Amino acid sequence: MAYYYKPITLVAAWFLLSNLVVTWDASYVLSRPHSFPGGTWHFLWKPYALYGQIDYVYGLPAFEASDGFPSAQAFMTLVEAVFNYFYLYTSYFCTSPCWRLAGAIIGMMSATSCFSKTVLYMLCEIFSGFKYVGHNTWFNFLFLYVVPSSPWILVSLYAMIAIAGQLHGALMSVPNAAAEKKTK
Repeated sequence: MAYYYKPITLVAAWFLLSNLVVTWDASYVLSRPHSFPGGTWHFLWKPYALYGQIDYVYGLPAFEASDGFPSAQAFMTLVEAVFNYFYLYTSYFCTSPCWRLAGAIIGMMSATSCFSKTVLYMLCEIFSGFKYVGHNTWFNFLFLYVVPSSPWILVSLYAMIAIAGQLHGALMSVPNAAAEKKTK
C-alpha cells in the first residue's frame, strides 16, 4: 500500500497566513523608494514608517547604501511563498500519493529556506555590530525586532521537524525499507 501524506494543520495554516505577511513585506522592499514615507505608494505600507525606523534594512539607510541583501531576501521570500502554495495545493487538492509527497518535500524546502533566511538575517546584524538595529532601545530591539521575527524561526523549525518526521514515515513504508533497517 502506498504512503498517503496527510498535511499538518499548523504548518498549512502557517504557510497560508505567513504568505500574506511576507508577500506584503517583500512587495514593500521591492517597491522602494516608492513605498517609503512620502512615496507614491506608501499608503499601502503605512506601518513600515515605524519599522523603517527600527530596522534600517527596511529604511532609507540600507537603500541609500545600495545594500542588495534586502531585495535579494525579498525575492527569495517570494520564491518561498510559491513553494508554500505548492505545498498547500498538493496537500489538499492532489489525490496522487506521489504529488502529495512531492509537495511535502517542497514544503520542507520552504520551511528550511524561511528558517535559514531569518537566522541569516539576524546573524548579519550580529556580525555587523548591529549596523541597522543597534540604535534602538533594548525595549524596541526586543519587542519590535526580535519578537516579531521569532515566529519565522520557531514555526519554521517546527515545520521542518514535523514534515521530516512524515517523510521518514513515507520512506519507512517503502517495501523492504523496514526489513533493511532491522538487518543493519
